[in-house]
Amino acid sequence: MTPDFPPLRSLGDDVWRGIVESAGAKVVSVLRTEHCDAYILSESSLFVFDDWFVLITCGQTTLVDAVPQILRSIPAESIAFLVYERKSEHFPEHQSTSFHEDARRLQTMLPGRALCFGDEHGRYVQMFHTTRPYTPETNDPTLEVLMHEIDEDVAQRFISSHVSSGTSIAISSGIDAILPGFTTSEHVFNPAGYSLNAVKGEEYYALHVTPEATGSYVSFETNYDFRGHLGGLVDSIIKLFRPLTFDVVTFVPESEPELLVAGYELGNHVVHALGGYQVSYFHYFAPPSALRSARELEL
Repeated sequence: MTPDFPPLRSLGDDVWRGIVESAGAKVVSVLRTEHCDAYILSESSLFVFDDWFVLITCGQTTLVDAVPQILRSIPAESIAFLVYERKSEHFPEHQSTSFHEDARRLQTMLPGRALCFGDEHGRYVQMFHTTRPYTPETNDPTLEVLMHEIDEDVAQRFISSHVSSGTSIAISSGIDAILPGFTTSEHVFNPAGYSLNAVKGEEYYALHVTPEATGSYVSFETNYDFRGHLGGLVDSIIKLFRPLTFDVVTFVPESEPELLVAGYELGNHVVHALGGYQVSYFHYFAPPSALRSARELEL
């Protein structure tokens, strides 16, 4: 947000619930800390800090519908920078709009441009961002790890019938060890699904698991400063879920990072300059030899 706008948290729960509901989701719970209000949603997460926020939705929600609702409480001239992102969907035929339709609509409200990272015929991430001049803080990185077709045994841990009452999945699965020291809030959905919000000071991370056999998917996002140890952080996440393929997206206000992940091959690698950030997209996949070895071990 621009410096002249009041703290976003002062807008109150009713405003943020209205924004969430306009996108087709609902607030499940709220974790409040000194710096952040972290909402677990029926479809992902919302993190509200005093001068910026992150809204993540999934499924058949219409995130683009949240923007006009946001503009009812925050005038366009007070929005310093906005990024709207959609990844390639497992079932695009079930979505009510396409990214291109969303981008055209956003353009009428907040002038910007659209970019595609990846293979438009395979895995990709599309972004619309405002083009108003913006200079990010030097300590403002973002990391996304988007995992597809996770290990079946791991997925079973996120089926509600397999979760013991009172058990913390974050602790039992090792998720909380990825970035220790965060205050966390988690929710297990019935019959399947899992969300975790975590906050420490002005840092956050969110993890969401869709464990169903058809289209299993895990997303991880954080603004924790991963620079200098990106490979180790991504490796610790990947080892927990063992996906067949995954995408990594990084926003850094400087040169692009390098990333090698043991046991996977790098496919597409795309870099764009965006609002003062270098945004990098990496697509990784398990080579056929690794898949054969895994099947042989199962036998």
